[in-house]
Amino acid sequence: MNESSDNLSISARPNALVLFNPVFNNGPDNYGYERLGDRYAEISPYHNIKKGAAPTIVFLGTKDHLIPVKTAKDYQEKMRSMGSRCDLFLYEGQGHGFFNFTKGKKYYEETLLQAEKFLRELGYVK
Repeated sequence: MNESSDNLSISARPNALVLFNPVFNNGPDNYGYERLGDRYAEISPYHNIKKGAAPTIVFLGTKDHLIPVKTAKDYQEKMRSMGSRCDLFLYEGQGHGFFNFTKGKKYYEETLLQAEKFLRELGYVK
């Protein structure tokens, strides 16, 4: 983070987020904490939601073995409490990476269409 070679005049803050089975929370008892330890709060998305957070769309399978649905719902709730948009699409019975083309066209196409609609509503896609 903020390496001496980074151009800090360019903001790393996103304008919008399209997230496929993302890691939301790196805090204790959550994914990645064992690697980050006490530094989790520096990069954990859940712990860095602030007023004005970028609008977000999330795609997650209900059988994802890495990201619990509760974690996604907690993230969505916190985003909304800060006044930010967070659309959460849950895919019943689907596991981690369910949207990959190699696993079939159905969810690949569905998630891309929803992502395109989201970006169109925000004015990023015509």
